Amino acid sequence: MKKFLLLFFISGAVLHVAAQFPTIVTQSNSCTVFRTFNASDEGFSSPSIYSDANDVAFFWNAGLGSEVENSGLSVRSGSLISPVYVQSEPGVAVIGFKYSAPIGTEYRIRIISAQSAPPLEILANTANGPVYTALPSTSGNVCLMLLDQDLTAGRQIRFEFTFRCILPGNVTFDDLAIAVAGGPLPVTFEGFVARKDDDGTVKLLWNVGDEINVKGYYVESSSNGTDFTNAGYVTATGKSIYSLEYKDKVLQTMFFRVKNIDFDGKSKYSPTIKVNAKEQTGASIQLYPVPSNNLVTVQHNKSSAKAMITLYSAEGRLVQTVPAVKNTLQTQLDVSGLVRGVYIVKYDDGNGDVQSMKLIRN
Repeated sequence: MKKFLLLFFISGAVLHVAAQFPTIVTQSNSCTVFRTFNASDEGFSSPSIYSDANDVAFFWNAGLGSEVENSGLSVRSGSLISPVYVQSEPGVAVIGFKYSAPIGTEYRIRIISAQSAPPLEILANTANGPVYTALPSTSGNVCLMLLDQDLTAGRQIRFEFTFRCILPGNVTFDDLAIAVAGGPLPVTFEGFVARKDDDGTVKLLWNVGDEINVKGYYVESSSNGTDFTNAGYVTATGKSIYSLEYKDKVLQTMFFRVKNIDFDGKSKYSPTIKVNAKEQTGASIQLYPVPSNNLVTVQHNKSSAKAMITLYSAEGRLVQTVPAVKNTLQTQLDVSGLVRGVYIVKYDDGNGDVQSMKLIRN
């Protein structure tokens, strides 16, 4: 379970900035589960510093596939904080969860601005104040619609779920249902390479930026560069670098790409890379796509620790210098910030062999 000092300010009564508009809370039947907690804590955390002696923590229980508070205390309060999401629709949020709790347990849901430091603004609140709401029973589901003009579309937010008990017994939290961002995915593929191992298998590595609302990544393979099939899945965990071991030996030229899946089902592809069955010693570098607008892949021989790629303007001005990852067969260059024109890509393998090729930036 991840815990952050920041969360103390969220769960305690410290440095809150009141939202301008009140929240209208109604029942809803539109809750669709999109986080089950079956395989991980789904990026949720519980406060690591408590505001008083009655505060307790939730922990992810892999066996139950849910978040659990099991302190054994009677009078207590426990909170869960979501990772950062993006507000999808202006003025409305649908929120739901599955629970079990002792008799008399109360709850509160707050939507909070996803800032990295206080003060933290409460944008919407099921109670419009410190008042809690009684859970309908000792187990079941909650599904609510929150209407509040402070919920502006595109804003980064967190959800805080707090439970207050008066009797001993475990509290479980499961099957989160919320509506999050639509529109284009904010995730950016910054690089995708293949590292060939001595046994003929391949390790695929990709790095991303601005990962928000990303559920996971499907790695797809193809023998012709056109028809792709699923080769593996990696759950998004907020990292900047991911990898997948492709266990089948590469006996022919293979193509790979990564498909990013958002929680609302939207997707985005990385560039496609190529892995040859045999090392092509002395082969010329290749660039694709050409012409290029954003990322261009430089296909080269297996790189050494000293391999380097440089990009020059047509006038000979050095524009970029990118080291190639050792033992990889590709390197990506980001040309999105360059003006249109002709450039020269040079690949230095670190052993005295330098190859060059023309690149056209559209």
